[in-house]
Amino acid sequence: MEFFDVVDENGNDLGFKKERSEVHRDGDWHKGVHIWIIVGNKILLQKRAPTKDTFPNVFSVSCAGHVESGEDYNETAIRELKEELGIKVSIKELVFLERRRFITKDPKRKIINREIVNVYLLKFTGNLKNLMIQKEEISEIRLFEVNELKNLLKNNPKLFSPAVHLSTNILDKLKEFIENT
Repeated sequence: MEFFDVVDENGNDLGFKKERSEVHRDGDWHKGVHIWIIVGNKILLQKRAPTKDTFPNVFSVSCAGHVESGEDYNETAIRELKEELGIKVSIKELVFLERRRFITKDPKRKIINREIVNVYLLKFTGNLKNLMIQKEEISEIRLFEVNELKNLLKNNPKLFSPAVHLSTNILDKLKEFIENT
């Protein structure tokens, strides 16, 4: 079982933790991370496994996860990259982009996900064939050019999780980063 520290809408710890399913059922604020991975001039997205409890079978952020009770954002980002994709990094390799609130709902599963999320960027220079994809989490990875991704979000929105839809400002930052490196 996963336990999350419950926080207020500003990310301040409220001094207690709850089990993942209870947090999502009750709509409690908790902490998470999003890591956007740039490979050359493209963005890597993961397709969520069909068994995921939220937003299965859609493309989402390159790597994401919840901050478990007692962890901090940086530890979570490093852990999630290793668990989901087999990428080992130090915090120095991640670029902090912003902290933001995300609220997503999945009425079918009666889930309200309220997260305070640290958003990071990782410029990946390794070989994608060497990634060790966690099959319980991810069914596929794919590279997208920023403009291609924006067009797909507009014309075929059901391909993507709410986290991607809510990140159009991040896509602009990623495009700027790609153009300037």
